[in-house]
Amino acid sequence: MDKGPLKNLIIRTAVVIDRHYGFIYACDPKRERRGEPHALVFSWDDGTIDQGECNYDAHSVCLIEHPERGSVDISEAGYYTADTDSDRATQDLFASSSPPAATRRARGLRAVRDIDGHAHAIGIRGMVYRLDAVDRWTRIDQGLPSSFDGQAIHGFGLSDIVAVGFGGQIWHFDGRQWRQEDCPSNQNLSAVVCVPDGTVYVGGHGGTLLRGRPGQWELLPQDEFNENIWDLEWFAGRLYVSTLDGLFVLDGDQLEPVKYGRYTPRSTYQLSASQGVMWSSGETDIMEFDGKSWTRIL
Repeated sequence: MDKGPLKNLIIRTAVVIDRHYGFIYACDPKRERRGEPHALVFSWDDGTIDQGECNYDAHSVCLIEHPERGSVDISEAGYYTADTDSDRATQDLFASSSPPAATRRARGLRAVRDIDGHAHAIGIRGMVYRLDAVDRWTRIDQGLPSSFDGQAIHGFGLSDIVAVGFGGQIWHFDGRQWRQEDCPSNQNLSAVVCVPDGTVYVGGHGGTLLRGRPGQWELLPQDEFNENIWDLEWFAGRLYVSTLDGLFVLDGDQLEPVKYGRYTPRSTYQLSASQGVMWSSGETDIMEFDGKSWTRIL
């Protein structure tokens, strides 16, 4: 398939808005080798692709509803863009946040995720921020230790948030304080998703898959599955699990490979679902699933 302007690029991440529209973030390997911070940002509109660019290494993006509808991307170094219907800001998260941290912060952000329509950024050394205006982040990590290297975050609302990270650490935020959860695994945890019935799923290295809720967690041992889990998504009433080697769906307590049909991607990494469709993105592929069949976007 002709990848057009994405030919010879590496896809970092993607977010789907609906079956007609989405954003794709990629990088140029040659520019990466030169150490040049950049991200090539593509809007996909029913097969038509328009290209933009930012001068920082944006690697994570989410959709938001607050302060109004739009999107937010971030880089590991802290640079971000919040782009809404009526406003836009490109700034340094660390310089645009309050209250100030006890020690100077720089770099280490791992992901940005929508929770109840608000963007939340998580990083190593116990960092969690919430976007309250396009040019203002609120630091909400008071009580998290610097030894918590956060990798992923999700929640049911602003006062019911789960953050996961290295060494089997799971932390729960009730809107006022963080409490560490007893985790039945010490593997590095890299993905979390909260589903409508109140269940939380957590994925990690070595095929680690947990199910539960704050105060109650169980390990779901997998038969002959030990791949690192990099993303989780709840779509059409089922849990989808992404690794670098394939996409899986939870059937009972066991993960089963996804059956793509005609099109099978060569790469998988992250998942994004919105408005009745889900995207699976990897370094060279983006696939779309409508709950019945898979089609290739790139």
